[in-house]
Amino acid sequence: MTANSISNWFERARAQAARRHLVVIREDGQCLVLPALPTTSINPEMVIAIEQIIPSIRKRNVAVIGNTTWASSPSPGLQAAKDAIPFWGLLMGFTSIGHSVWVFHASANLLIAGCRDADVLIVDSASVVELPANWQSAAEKVMRNPQILIHDRASYKLLSIVHE
Repeated sequence: MTANSISNWFERARAQAARRHLVVIREDGQCLVLPALPTTSINPEMVIAIEQIIPSIRKRNVAVIGNTTWASSPSPGLQAAKDAIPFWGLLMGFTSIGHSVWVFHASANLLIAGCRDADVLIVDSASVVELPANWQSAAEKVMRNPQILIHDRASYKLLSIVHE
């Protein structure tokens, strides 16, 4: 897999995400594309909570680093997604309120292409150990408006990371 082919994977993923799809980039470069749920089908209190995290008044590009192995199964299901990425519901919510969301696995060779043009990067705390030592500054360099959040599995909270 070349840097050019990886870049192409993410260009396709970002284009699909911009069409109100939640996109999971599998390890083979193929995309699992899931349509956004209509906000009318989501609990109104959940929509309010999602709006407080990333308001929809300005559409954002949200890159997510997490476990994507479930997406390669012959028939990937919602429960498998939730088991692999505990904050899966938030990602579905972000897509539903109009944000572009794409998910990829932690890998040094995917980091730059995966974070390119993102406004927000959410990293599953279980994936941090798989990232290179300088991952935050590398991500910030290619993001549009860098905001990095870690989803802490222990507390189920999104923690803001400020890199100096």
